[in-house]
Amino acid sequence: MKLARSMGALAALVLSAAVAAGEAPPISVAVAESEGFEAVGRITPEGMSWYVDRADSNAPVLNAELELEAGGQSVKARFRPERGDYLVADEKWLQPLRRPGEHALVLTLIAGGDSDLLSGDLHVEAADADASAAMLPLPAGWLVLALGVVGLIAWRLRRRMKGGAR
Repeated sequence: MKLARSMGALAALVLSAAVAAGEAPPISVAVAESEGFEAVGRITPEGMSWYVDRADSNAPVLNAELELEAGGQSVKARFRPERGDYLVADEKWLQPLRRPGEHALVLTLIAGGDSDLLSGDLHVEAADADASAAMLPLPAGWLVLALGVVGLIAWRLRRRMKGGAR
């Protein structure tokens, strides 16, 4: 299973459990893929953050140029070295993506000598749209983050122990 799908599924599972427990609002997760790259993005109160990996090795793609297009409008994401992600904080561009519905996304990535187009979808439920402006309470937010990190680490260790089979 590809890392982007796994991360998206893991995030959805952990967040669904937290929502069911009444601890955190749901968030929208987008997955964009090409033959060379995988990207997972999510809408947060601060904007839309993206993690980008190489498809063949799952190695993070750092300090690249990332441009996103949705609804005929494009915007550049800013790389945040302290987090290893890319952030779009342009609220005017994000506003339509916060509305309920299916949103097609195209990402243009330039990483060193490599460039690629990634396509994906962001599905926003009505509950997601209502909750997107609210921050997670600090204890619940940290719990969700910790569970997600532990799950991702366990998944990667299991893959390595099985010889890296997909």
